[in-house]
Amino acid sequence: MNKVNPAGADSDEALVLAALAGRQHAFESLVQRYQQRIFGMTWSYTRHREEALDLTQEIFLAVYQSLPRFDTNRPFMNWLLRIASHHCFQYARRKKMIARHPIDPNPTGELDPLDFHVRAEARQAVLECFHELDDNHKMVVWLYYFLDRSCREISEILEISVDLVKIRLFRARREMGDKLSGLDDRPAESKSHS
Repeated sequence: MNKVNPAGADSDEALVLAALAGRQHAFESLVQRYQQRIFGMTWSYTRHREEALDLTQEIFLAVYQSLPRFDTNRPFMNWLLRIASHHCFQYARRKKMIARHPIDPNPTGELDPLDFHVRAEARQAVLECFHELDDNHKMVVWLYYFLDRSCREISEILEISVDLVKIRLFRARREMGDKLSGLDDRPAESKSHS
């Protein structure tokens, strides 16, 4: 899934080996390949563009420094996500999410008027519920739904059991579902003022 051409020079593993051999363009290719996904993850923790960019840069610096320890027999994307999740948890611990900031429904800056106007309210409600999850549940939801990782892959990335991944997913779904159904039960007037 994460390899463009497993047998060729474009595979993640080939790019890692090239980067280790001193070819800087190879690591730049890996960054370009995964920076949007990692930025999405960091933005979900920071909810500030500049902080998300800084955290993304911090993650790729850690990846670069850890390249000699990468096992080319394992998927690069999962290894990258393990490092990224660690840094996101560290960020959350540092910040303790003291202040709740308004959610930017369009962090990339690309305008899609139909999406923005028709889905903005529902999207914001889902994002608010997502951001209210504890860090462990948030990470599992992010990896499963936003990055299409399987329970087994999430287990490897977070170094927890598959059963614990499933439990966290179940609890996060239930918590978000309860909150979202609670929003639907409110009178129309209070919905518009929240």
